[in-house]
Formats: sequence, C-alpha cells, structure tokens
Amino acid sequence: MKKNKTSFFPSSLSLKSLFLSAFTSLAILSSMPTLATETLIDRIVAVVNDRIILKSELDTQVFTKAQELAAQNIPVEDTSALQAKVLDSMILETLQLERAEKLGLQVEDEEVNQQLQKIAAQNKLTLMDLRNQLNIEMPDGFQKVREKIKNRILIQKLREAEVISRAHVTESEIEHYLQRENLETSNIEIRLGHILVELPDSATPDQRNDALAKAQDLLKRIHSGEDFSQLAVRYSNGSKALNGGDLGWLKQTEIPTFFAEAISGLKTGQVSKIIQSPSGFHIIKVIDQKDNALKLVKEYHLHRFIILSDNADQQNIPTHIIQLTSALKSLKDFNALSTEFPDIPREVNAASDLGWKTVETLPSPIRNAVTNLEKNRALPPIATEKGWMILFLEDTRIIDQKAVDKTQQAIQAIRVRKANEMFDLWLRRLKDEAFIKIHL
Repeated sequence: MKKNKTSFFPSSLSLKSLFLSAFTSLAILSSMPTLATETLIDRIVAVVNDRIILKSELDTQVFTKAQELAAQNIPVEDTSALQAKVLDSMILETLQLERAEKLGLQVEDEEVNQQLQKIAAQNKLTLMDLRNQLNIEMPDGFQKVREKIKNRILIQKLREAEVISRAHVTESEIEHYLQRENLETSNIEIRLGHILVELPDSATPDQRNDALAKAQDLLKRIHSGEDFSQLAVRYSNGSKALNGGDLGWLKQTEIPTFFAEAISGLKTGQVSKIIQSPSGFHIIKVIDQKDNALKLVKEYHLHRFIILSDNADQQNIPTHIIQLTSALKSLKDFNALSTEFPDIPREVNAASDLGWKTVETLPSPIRNAVTNLEKNRALPPIATEKGWMILFLEDTRIIDQKAVDKTQQAIQAIRVRKANEMFDLWLRRLKDEAFIKIHL
C-alpha cells in the first residue's frame, strides 16, 4: 500500500524569499557602518542544551522576519517583542534539529534537490540558473538556501516521527471519515489564522483567568478593527505566530476537532469565539476558502541513473552515452547499467526508482520531453552537477486522485488532524525537557 505523505512546510518558495534569506546578513552589516568595531565582537544571546545562539544570528533572523512581515503589509511596531519571538523560534528550531540528530534522522541530497527543482520550475528557471542567481545575490547563497531547505525537511521528518506517527487511529474513526467523505460533494479547503494564549502545565486558577482575560482583550481588539496578523505576531504563543498566525490551507478533515466546531458556519474574514484546549485559549480567523475540484491525472513511473563526470556539458554529449540511452528498451536494460558501470559507488544510484510522478512535479525543462516519451524508453542524457543523468520511463497511468487508496488517505488525514492538535504541546514539552538560558 503506497503511503501518502503530507508536507508541513511550504511546498514552494519564491525567489524573493530565497534572495532575502541570501543577502540578509550583508544588508545588516551594510546598514550599520558606524558600528564596524562592534560587529567584530559577537556575544551569546541564548544557550540551548550544549548549543549556543549568537547575537549576530538573531539580528539576521529578526531582519529577515521584519522584511517578510513588511512584504505582507504587517508593520512591526514593537521590535523588542519581535526579537523575543524570533529568539523563541530559533530556540525551538535548535531543539528540533538536535532531537532529529539524536534520533538519527537524515535528509538525502535528492530530497533537497527535488525541493530546489520545484522552486526553480515555479520561477521558470533551470536549477543551474537558480544556483547562479542565488550566488550572485550573496557568496555561497545557493548552499545557504540548500541548508535552510534541508533543515525544514529534517524538522518535518521529526514531526512525522514524534507526533504524526504516534497519533493512534481507530477503525471507527476511519469508517466515520470515509462516510463523511462519501457524503461530501466538494473538496473544500480553508485557510486559517490562529492566535494562542498559552497556559502553563498545571495552571492555577489565577493563571487561567489571566490568560482568558488576555484572549478576551485580543478578541475585542480584533472586533474593533486591529489587524489579526499583527496581533498574532506580537501576542500569539502558537507555532505559526511569526507567520502572522497563518496555518495555511487545510482540508476540513485536517482541522483540529475543537477548531472545526468553532468555525462551523463562519464566512471568509470572520473570527471565532474563544476556544479552550489543554494548551490554552485560541482565536481562529477564516482567512480564505476554496473548493478544489478533483480530476483525473496522468502519472509517469521514472527511473534515474547517474554516470559520474566532472565536466558534463549539455552542448557536448559523448557519442557513446547517446548511443547507450537510445539502446535502452526495457527496465532490464536500464537495470543493467549498474553492471556496465561497476566503478560508480553504489550510493550514487541507490535511489534510482523515482516512483510515480505527475508533470507538475517534474523540472520544467524536461516536462514536454517526458510527456512525449514512449514507455520503455529513455530521454537523451542530461548534464547535471554530478555528471550525466539518464531518465527512463517504465510506464504511465491515469488515476483518479479521489479514488487512490482512500483508506490510507483517511488514516493520514486523521493523523494530521490529531498532530495539529498535539503539536504545540509537543513543542512545549521539548522546551521543558531542555536546558535553556537566555542572555538577551
């Protein structure tokens, strides 16, 4: 049974956001010419277990986040509050990366490359063009972006291992989910905003009353016209506070149960009443809604083989490699490539089966070529950083996305919903179990 993976970080990044990440450090230094002597003396702003966070790292992240918020028309009125929020986010990221390292979780280069290829394709660039543009913006900018994407994937794997996989799903929940799916005539997705006023573990009545009073004040300010996103950035304790509380697009079955009941009947732009949960008091805003019509899609089962070369050039493809790819007529022929090139380390082509892909997930330069390729044939060799890449098409199929493995989709959706309910509590426990000392 094929597992349907769900991603919790953005599936795409704009060039604007990538460039911002790349040149932020330079922008900070260039904007502080009178403090040149101070930039040589860094200091520790936080100790997280056996790791440290430096003031320069915090300044870079605060600058980046301020620019991102400005791009969303969310003004930063309290820089100290933003700094504290960003530092808390950096502490959480440090804890999660450390936890992932302890669990032995790893990210393969191919996983990072797939994300980079998506970004390049969405911006109508080749991967080489993307790398060049990022490196123009800042020395080694492409590598910095790779590292950022790698960390996002690693944190997602940690969440899947620590939260999603531990969300128990009963047979009755699956049955109810499928019954509900069968009754629905549309595929509605809702984009939600979220503000959380956190409650400490074993909160006293006074602490509970104080938190409720704060939530009531925030709700009153929202109804009086204050910007929801700005209030979320300044006051929310939720994991998406620095994104203006934006939880992104969620299917109805992925929305936490106590949220779903509170937003039932709300129209776009409306805000829920205060919702109480074990983690605190929540305010939810319906930012947007959409109905995605399901459709038939064509998928391509692809395999990849890399022939190592230090000087692969698309304009000068060796004749013997062209002849080699044109001679491939079956999967057996393709698998024989590993025998024909025994000197290539096994790990280079360890993940040669790329599985089923839709056209949208393929790099834009090869989309037309793949769609016009016959089954059991290979594309002409493609020059990459590692050498010559051979893509072989084993088969194609037409699928109905709604009909693909409904039971597995149900299990995953229920797990995601429960994980969304548990995630803030899991992050809090991660902090409670760590040694954290702030020197800000």
